[in-house]
Amino acid sequence: MTHPSPSRTPSPLLLTISSLFVATLVASNILAVKIAAVGPFSVPAAIVIFPLAYLFGDVLTEVWGYRVARAVIWTGFLANIIVVVFIAVAIAIPADPHYGDQAAYARVLGESPRLVLASLTASCSESSSMHSCWLG
Repeated sequence: MTHPSPSRTPSPLLLTISSLFVATLVASNILAVKIAAVGPFSVPAAIVIFPLAYLFGDVLTEVWGYRVARAVIWTGFLANIIVVVFIAVAIAIPADPHYGDQAAYARVLGESPRLVLASLTASCSESSSMHSCWLG
């Protein structure tokens, strides 16, 4: 007797949590360029949303397991790299002569590759994420 094959359609909740993880990861690397004043402290503006990436990553690991979490984490890393490439292309494209903010645009968003590299390094070296990043 044959059994029907399980549905290959991912759960809507998995898609939602995965999308939120990737969005917070990418947005955090863009927002980190701004330094905000929080009381007497100077902190990256990403401090507001970056903890959500850890929350979503933990939910992915606890509910769907390391295999799914690892796939989503690598998807987030890939999305960050793609965004950095798009930003680099946008910076390299000659600005319209009437656009006077090209230098500021390049100065602010040009920090993205450094921030993404730092994010990738920190995420995969942090002990709870190390298993999700590198190990089976």
